[in-house]
Amino acid sequence: MLKHLRLEKLKDSKMSDLNKDFPLLSQKARRRAVLGGGLALGAFSLTATSGLGAPIATGTARSTSGTPLFVDTVKDLASHPLTVLESWYVNAAFESRGKIVGFEWHQSVTPQGSMTEFLLMNGSDGIWRPQVAAEPASDKVGAATTECHVYSSLGTLKGDRSQFQLKLGSGQNSVDVVLTPQREELYNGTTGLLRFLGSDSYEFAFPNMRAKGSMTIDGDVFPVDAKSVWFDRQWAKSEAADPQEQAKKAEQINQSHWTWLGLTFGASDKCAISFWDVMEPNQRSTFLTYLREDGVQMNVDAQVEYDRIWTSSDTGQRYPAVAHITAPAINLDIVLTAMLERPEFVYQPGQGHSGCQSLCLVKGKIGANIVNKPAILELIGGIDL
Repeated sequence: MLKHLRLEKLKDSKMSDLNKDFPLLSQKARRRAVLGGGLALGAFSLTATSGLGAPIATGTARSTSGTPLFVDTVKDLASHPLTVLESWYVNAAFESRGKIVGFEWHQSVTPQGSMTEFLLMNGSDGIWRPQVAAEPASDKVGAATTECHVYSSLGTLKGDRSQFQLKLGSGQNSVDVVLTPQREELYNGTTGLLRFLGSDSYEFAFPNMRAKGSMTIDGDVFPVDAKSVWFDRQWAKSEAADPQEQAKKAEQINQSHWTWLGLTFGASDKCAISFWDVMEPNQRSTFLTYLREDGVQMNVDAQVEYDRIWTSSDTGQRYPAVAHITAPAINLDIVLTAMLERPEFVYQPGQGHSGCQSLCLVKGKIGANIVNKPAILELIGGIDL
């Protein structure tokens, strides 16, 4: 997700206040939303200001029966060359050959270059295989502006709204899958436009893609037939032309920390949450965007408690092995327990934002739904409590 950026907290307003100011907006169209407050991303904060009406990189906002959307889930899959940073992200946690396994791929692109993570994990056998690449832009590293085609030394993502091909490889480790998005779409912040560190930022997800193909870990091949693979697309525009101001924003990003969870549930995994716990130097925001089965989306206050915290010997960052997330407004109460020891990926200083992608078992309830499944919990920069 613009995973290696940070969030800005909603200014002078709590999410509950915004939910009173912006009531539920129902629609006849299948994409419906609650226009609420709060943050969302890899993520950005939605504010009730004139910034909400800013045009997106591809043009203007589109409307679905009264509720504006500031993303186009077809056109915005391609790269936006005028953005300060953009990213494409896929994660999958599933069962294969009787084992709980998963993978994550994330590529962030800037005008200067690219940062890519390719992470493989086998929770049943305690295997963690991280690969990262920080590379300058070239004809072999970057993203196309006319189609969804993202590429680096670790592999490629190519396709459109109907289907993607993800091919990744490094030594004896690889992923080769066809990804098929379903009807459901999640817009962080409910409209796809959020304020992120003072800039307009955009984000959407296909939360329940189908995946078929293969994954290889240390030469051991696992068939992939997964039904709730998460795709995320994000980009941010720069509003600071001054180099010194941009440097200040970069430092703010580097000092920030966040936890993110994308989780599907319910019949055919048509419901989803995008949960954020954002820890900036002087403020913290914890919330989620909730996609209901009927297509309605809303922002919801949430809480999280961390336990079994460990410290990385490589970065000094702190990560939990257990996270307990609650959101009383939607009767959400889940516990995530890590299956791997110290699943950290590490960039060299100045090349990227190191973090943890933790394959977890998730147990609990969301509304009337019992949750018992694997998922990947993201912790960038560790936790700062």
